[in-house]
Amino acid sequence: MKKLRFSKDRLAEAKDIRRRWYAGEKTERTPFTFTVNAAVHGAWMGGNKYNFTDVCNDSKKAVEANLLSIQHMFDTFPNCDMLPQMNLYYFGEGILASIYGAKQLIADYDPPYTEGRYFKTIYETEKLSNEIDFEKTFWGARLKEDVERFVDATGGQITVGPPDYQSPYGTATKLLPNEALMLAMYDEPELTHKFLNNVTDGIIKLNECMERWAGSDVYARNHSNPIPGECGIIIWDDYVSVINPSLHTEFCAPCNLRLYERFGRGHLHTCGPYFPGYVDACLACEPRSLDIAIMRGMSKTREDMAEFLSIANKKGVKLFGSLASSDAHIFENKWQQPDSETISAFLRGGWFPSGGGTAEEGKKFKEMIEDFDRQQA
Repeated sequence: MKKLRFSKDRLAEAKDIRRRWYAGEKTERTPFTFTVNAAVHGAWMGGNKYNFTDVCNDSKKAVEANLLSIQHMFDTFPNCDMLPQMNLYYFGEGILASIYGAKQLIADYDPPYTEGRYFKTIYETEKLSNEIDFEKTFWGARLKEDVERFVDATGGQITVGPPDYQSPYGTATKLLPNEALMLAMYDEPELTHKFLNNVTDGIIKLNECMERWAGSDVYARNHSNPIPGECGIIIWDDYVSVINPSLHTEFCAPCNLRLYERFGRGHLHTCGPYFPGYVDACLACEPRSLDIAIMRGMSKTREDMAEFLSIANKKGVKLFGSLASSDAHIFENKWQQPDSETISAFLRGGWFPSGGGTAEEGKKFKEMIEDFDRQQA
């Protein structure tokens, strides 16, 4: 793989405007990102060159796939505020659970997933220990190898993003069947709190390992605004809508808050809940920014979107992501944008637009934002 070709000046501009956007400062234009997908499995996989089995089993291929992805994005859509990073998504949502000992199954066209569950009852979870040396486990060693190889290949000039360790609750459901975990919230609340807090300690330890392997000036904990040492930590709380919101607030929010207190308030990603039923549970975690994906699966009426924007603004929570709804698999690029009035309202409300699709769709996306900025000037 040849050395990455990109404009350092453009990258510095993107970092500056995104840093100011995240701090709530007024910016001279609307920052945005757009990713032009490559082939059916996504640009980050190096087009069709590698599948998940390839990159999970071979560190050289994993790093090359990341570099191909980054170069593809620079080449196809350089005039946006993308901050490139090593994307460790290919290790799957069970990366921390696998370090604890859960079995990962590798497939060609999906990230690894957890086979069965490591514990059967809440009582067994008392055996969970963070005294193990993460980098001496099979998956911890694989993670370390890829991170160090990527940093070496890029000379530390490109950020390393976080692995998808999920939220404490998300990882807990990879170790204990979700039904057993939910029942334990009623039957054994103290053990449940202990279990979730142990997993939270594991997420803290994993982030400390990542910072040691990559370097504090290279590792960024917030995938949505990847600036090392800034912008807090991201939490992938994909399972917010699986349990009653009050249970989430009682058992899960305190753990999320611990992570924000330890590393700084950052982003809350959740691709599961429906608005408005779970927005309060998300806001109870006190994120600095929130995915618009909370609206996923809805018709996204103008009234719904206006209410969501109002709630977020009143709480001082910034919104990140795409307003488009996909009527097909994400990589098929069939997008439906909401009406222009709704888009303008979100842009006025400080939304960070992030889109994906074809190069032609990216051009239209960019023109839409530039038209708005001209009207506001």
